[in-house]
Amino acid sequence: MKPPAPQTASSAERACQVIRDAIQSGQYPGGSWLREQSIAELAQVSRTSVRQAFNMLAAEGFVELHPNRGAMVVDWTEENLLQVFDLRAMLEGYGCELAAMNRTEQDLTALQAEADVFSNLLLTEAVAERQLVAESNNRFHRLILTAGRNPRLASLLVAVVQVPIVRQTFGKYDQVALERSALQHQDLVLAIRARDAQWAQATMRAHILAAKNVIFDKSGT
Repeated sequence: MKPPAPQTASSAERACQVIRDAIQSGQYPGGSWLREQSIAELAQVSRTSVRQAFNMLAAEGFVELHPNRGAMVVDWTEENLLQVFDLRAMLEGYGCELAAMNRTEQDLTALQAEADVFSNLLLTEAVAERQLVAESNNRFHRLILTAGRNPRLASLLVAVVQVPIVRQTFGKYDQVALERSALQHQDLVLAIRARDAQWAQATMRAHILAAKNVIFDKSGT
């Protein structure tokens, strides 16, 4: 085994990423305890860096800290996750409104390119690997926040967005839902390009709420 890396901010961030990946892959399900030593060995960092990572992940909503016991992966109930999607609709709707007002041509180029990546994935066999679709979706949403030029909002959304991403794989999306999502991405680009803040805000809210209905099967179908 390699010796632990120096105790730096980057090593704590590396431990965070290792833990996030493990949670998202299902290696650490909700309610499971995270052990400092095993994570330190996995991430090749010190236990001090792991403890720093636990604090960072608690702020993001991934884990709960229990004195003298350690960190536990948050076991989100469906009710809590539904509330998270409602928060996303409000906050990301506002973020998209800001993007429409503050975007640059470079932002538009990046957004259009990612919207096209998402659409093109649906035309290939890669759609069977829904992780690629989810990754493109997440990049697209981050680009919109970047275009909004509001770092505080982007930081706030880390806790709100990343938690449902653990649950929100695209496994529950059928082809019709995926195609609808792709069209909504294109509409978002059009609204941002037009600098129409109200259109952008309304389209993003509809996009998030449609995702909530698909993932939690609230459509009545």
